[in-house]
Amino acid sequence: YQRRVHGIQLKKSMDIEDINKETKKSPKKDIITEIHRKREEQAAAPPASLPKSQRVYVKSFGCPHNSSDGEYMAGLLNAEGYKIVDKLEDSDIAILNSCTVKNPSQEAFATLLRKAQELNKIAIAAGCVPQAEPSLSFLDNCSVVGVQQISRIVEVVEEAQKGHIVKLLDRDTIPRLNLPKIRKNKYVEIVPLSTGCLGQCTFCKTKQARGGLMSYAPSAIIERVKQVIEEGVIELWLTSEDAGIYGRDIGHSLPELLWEVLAVIKPHNIIKVGMTNPPYIMEHMEEIGSILNHPQVYSHMHIPVQTGSNPVLEAMVREYTIDDFRKLADYLIGNVPGITIATDIICGFPTETEEDHQQTLDLIKKYKFASLFISQFYPRPGTVAADMKKLDTKIVKKRSTEVTKLFETYKTFDSLVGTEQKVWVTELETNKKNMKEHGGEGEKSEVAIVGHTKNYVKVIIRDLDHSLLGKCILVKIIEAQKWHVVGVVTNKTYIPEPPLPVSHFKREFQKTKVNYLAKERMGKLNEVIDKTRDKTKSQNLLITRKDGGFPWMKIALILGALLVLIGIIMTLLGKQHHLHSY
Repeated sequence: YQRRVHGIQLKKSMDIEDINKETKKSPKKDIITEIHRKREEQAAAPPASLPKSQRVYVKSFGCPHNSSDGEYMAGLLNAEGYKIVDKLEDSDIAILNSCTVKNPSQEAFATLLRKAQELNKIAIAAGCVPQAEPSLSFLDNCSVVGVQQISRIVEVVEEAQKGHIVKLLDRDTIPRLNLPKIRKNKYVEIVPLSTGCLGQCTFCKTKQARGGLMSYAPSAIIERVKQVIEEGVIELWLTSEDAGIYGRDIGHSLPELLWEVLAVIKPHNIIKVGMTNPPYIMEHMEEIGSILNHPQVYSHMHIPVQTGSNPVLEAMVREYTIDDFRKLADYLIGNVPGITIATDIICGFPTETEEDHQQTLDLIKKYKFASLFISQFYPRPGTVAADMKKLDTKIVKKRSTEVTKLFETYKTFDSLVGTEQKVWVTELETNKKNMKEHGGEGEKSEVAIVGHTKNYVKVIIRDLDHSLLGKCILVKIIEAQKWHVVGVVTNKTYIPEPPLPVSHFKREFQKTKVNYLAKERMGKLNEVIDKTRDKTKSQNLLITRKDGGFPWMKIALILGALLVLIGIIMTLLGKQHHLHSY
């Protein structure tokens, strides 16, 4: 714990308890609590009483977890009487919640922070950038709230109004889930399952900010889900930096949690499972497949592959192979009808060769991903990959362009045209093009209702009936585009039937797993037989004695195959017994 005090007399009445603690310096913790006066030219005399009517602008960059953090901070401030506004120019205080994944997102955050300071706003930096790299020079003159200190945003704002700079970066605990919240979309709740990750990716800086895995208790998540459903939420995003690792630190798992959530939601609710990396979801592959088939879970997964090359994956320390990814993708495609798989591609990683790049293109051609998040490699300071020799910028841009053009050559939603789909309606589409033409000023023009199908395909509905928002309706798809489909409402009063009990879907999962394991073992048996046959042929071995005696080798091969088959049958019988006793 490190404390630095500059130029002020600390008083017992200060709200932030860190000021009053006797602390010792510990290099093991990335924690800084710093309070000092602003520079004289920036300081103003503190008011006798802090105005709770101040206007606050909250802007979040990056992932859904970051967005959820921003919504919590807005909710906490609103509960204390502060007014949340949509524009920086209309605010007195700016809270900028940053993302450290890529250079552009960090640069956008830094630019907006400087703009806020130039406009004489009280600027507060939050999120992953200051948490991972608090010594950045552009953070010197503003208060900082770390990723696990968002529950203390009101204290920080109050201190900032007194003219103090406060930096809270402790990572010992995670914020409660039942804090006040102002959702950007009142029909969609982002529920963080955990914070941190277990990976060691050489290109990623997120772990420096979020730390190791810290999962929320299942009971806390369930209570949050129940609460927001009563508040009118229809769509639940269960997410984190890597949803697949949820619970590994507390003896729980993602599938167990999903079954528990499904048991408490209402018939009109739908769940969206957050991004998961291949290594940690593969052990739950069959069960996740069954869960994605549940009528109240989007048949959609975001599984970042990053590259189609094993050597590049190894250099990235991604902890899986392309064959692992293919096995996962093939299983989900084969067992979850109509599933949409989204993935990420990094173009121009330092060790990437032209052959590696071609393998990435081949992977995209094979799977025709519905969503593809393409980025050029950015060396993030403090990561292993930042010290690697970079590829020529022209090569990186060329490869990025080739990936983008390939992605634009195909459409994935044509099969939906003419079908009737359940659609969960959650938002209004606005005329963003018209806004851009006017420099971002003026009133937004509502042009359509937006929802998603069971396979999480975006649906544009040319009907401005606001009563559709927050409902599950039936829509006929009449047109397919690259990024979405267009539909017309066929039933506005559709009421989803209550699904079968969760226990039914668990039994179906057990049957699916038994069949998959049997099929997998039979495949391995056939491989063994084929290899043995090929080896026998190649060595020109006789399977019978020259004198016409017993064919010992052939009999041994047959007996071996029978033993494997007996093992499979015993496994199936055991699984069936388990099903009947479930």
